[in-house]
Amino acid sequence: MMSHGRLGIHAVCAALWAWCVLLSFPLITLNVDLVEATNEYYSLGAESSLVVLSQIGGLALFLITAAAVFQLRAIQTLAHLSFAAIGILAIFVLSIAIQWHDDELKTMIGVVYTLLLLVTSLLLSSLWSMSAGDLERFLTGAAIIFCSFGVAAIAILGWPEGRSVGNIHPNGFATPLLAAFILSQFRPGWISVVIRLLSIGMIALVSSRFALIGCIAAVVAHEATLRPLSLGKTLAAIVAVSAGAAFWGDIAGVLAIDDPDRGLSSGFSGRDYYWQQSLGAIADHPFGIGFKRTVIGEEGGHNGYLKTLLEFGVPGGGLIICFFACIIAAAGLEAIATLGKDRQQHQFACARFGGLVALAFGAFFQPQLLSLGDAFAMSFLFLLFRPRAMSIFPARTDNTNEIRPEPRSFA
Repeated sequence: MMSHGRLGIHAVCAALWAWCVLLSFPLITLNVDLVEATNEYYSLGAESSLVVLSQIGGLALFLITAAAVFQLRAIQTLAHLSFAAIGILAIFVLSIAIQWHDDELKTMIGVVYTLLLLVTSLLLSSLWSMSAGDLERFLTGAAIIFCSFGVAAIAILGWPEGRSVGNIHPNGFATPLLAAFILSQFRPGWISVVIRLLSIGMIALVSSRFALIGCIAAVVAHEATLRPLSLGKTLAAIVAVSAGAAFWGDIAGVLAIDDPDRGLSSGFSGRDYYWQQSLGAIADHPFGIGFKRTVIGEEGGHNGYLKTLLEFGVPGGGLIICFFACIIAAAGLEAIATLGKDRQQHQFACARFGGLVALAFGAFFQPQLLSLGDAFAMSFLFLLFRPRAMSIFPARTDNTNEIRPEPRSFA
């Protein structure tokens, strides 16, 4: 087994970067009819075998590497998770009981998916045991990879035709870019600024409104808590609110918030159809049908929250959503509480809060809140399951394998 030293940290970072590559770059190879992609892009039936195999391979590589490096530390993080996070994990375990219906193969697949969700959550949580410097480098690397995907896709497939880059659905193209934007906020400096500008620019090219508004929400939440009392930000906020009120009609037109011409899967005016279909399915199965036991289309409502209610039931799914809201609120309070303390600790707290706010909004328009096969879900699980205090974990080792405790805590 690998030690939790420099070699192990490098191995985990490499595995995670490889997972980021395999979650994004294979999308360039998609070859599906764009009409079908509007509704079926996120289902396995519409994805090429390379995309599916890449998702599986990336997840397996990360799980094997992280389990070998962190060993029992993934279990130890349980003692340092918030009560809300532990509650979500407990619901994952209890939801296995609702998997036992229909044929045996579907039941087995549902149980395996649920266990993988649990293990992945714990191992992603263990990443917070790395030193602040290592974690910052890892997140910057992941942001660069996701942003590079957008650049490579446009370079290979050409400028968007309509809203799609090649055969990549606009939201599928924008999801890794939203993750790049969120993860880049963990590090200050010009590299992160460039990543954010490129990401939001490419998102605007395909007019992915959930990702565009998500980026705006992330930067507003991040900057509002990072240095909230600065004169420049106060003046910028006043100007932004005034401009928004004066030009709201133009802004709504650019975002096409209520545009039925973009199809049933787009905008508030179209997705309410899917939401009604999903509410009917939830009424038929109030106690849930199990994780990964439903398609993402009409039954799932193309809405992460509705799909969570359908899969985990009204009691279980409702608690997951409630716990998620509690974690966001706690993240906001932490971002405020760390103001004036350690710079990097405060930067991380503000970036995490901004990312959770962005993903919380995006979940209304993403087909899945909980998943294992896209950048949205990977970012969500990483930000969601952050232990309250990581100072008990070793952060630095030298050639003598002496463990030196990390003096800071990300509490």
